[in-house]
Amino acid sequence: MPQTPHDPEWTHRLGFLVPSVNTVIERDLRLSLPDPVSAHVARMPITRDTPEQLAALADSVPGAARLLAHAAVGSIVFACTSGSLYHGLGYDTAITERITEASGVPASTTSTAAVAALRSLGLTRVLLLTPYEPWLDDLVVKFLGAHGIEVTGTAGPALPDPLDTASVPPAGIADAVTDLGRAEGIFISCTAFRGLEAAGILRERLGVPVVSSNEATVWEGLRLAGRAGAAFPSQGYAALRR
Repeated sequence: MPQTPHDPEWTHRLGFLVPSVNTVIERDLRLSLPDPVSAHVARMPITRDTPEQLAALADSVPGAARLLAHAAVGSIVFACTSGSLYHGLGYDTAITERITEASGVPASTTSTAAVAALRSLGLTRVLLLTPYEPWLDDLVVKFLGAHGIEVTGTAGPALPDPLDTASVPPAGIADAVTDLGRAEGIFISCTAFRGLEAAGILRERLGVPVVSSNEATVWEGLRLAGRAGAAFPSQGYAALRR
C-alpha cells in the first residue's frame, strides 16, 4: 500500500473521483477522515442530474483515475451514487474495473459501497431519502432491489441541480422523514447532499441504522486502503474518524 514517506503521522492517501458540480463531498471528507489520512480528488464533468449527463459521467474515468494514480493513492472511489448505478446492475462493477485498469489502484464506487454498508448492518428494508427527481429515485430503488434490499418508501426534495441539493441543511434533510413504516433503517443517497450530517441526526432521533452515500464512500476508500474494517460502523462518520 502506498504510504507517505518520512512522516509516520501521515499514513494513507485516498483518491476520489468527484462530479465537478459537487460542493459537499470535500467538506464531508474533512469531517470524516482520520487525521493521518488525506483525500485527493479528481473531477468529472457534470452540471445537472439529467439522463444525458449521468450516462456520460463515467467517460472521464480513465483519464481522471490515471491522474490520481500519480499521487500514489491507496484506493480510488467513484464518488457518485446515481452515476455509478445509472445503467443498472453491474454498472458499478464495470466502472470499478475501468478505474483499476487505468490506474492499477484498488477501486470501488459509492453505489457498491452503499450496498455493502447496508448489508453489513443487516438491512433488507430501507427508507430511501434523496434529493432526486422521481425518475432517478426509481433507478436507485431498482438497483437496491437487484441486490436484495427493498425500498419501502422514498422521501426528500426533487432537485435536479446539485447546487440546490447542497443548499439543503442537514436538519431539513432529516425532517423529511416523517414515517419509517416497514423500514428497518434509512439510506440517504447522493454525494452532493448533506446526508452525512443528517444521518447523525436521524440515528439519534429514531434509533435506527442509517447509511449516507458519503459515509459509505469514505468507509470504502479506507477499507480498500487497509485503514478500516469490513464492518460498516453503526455510528457512521464519527466512528470513521477514530
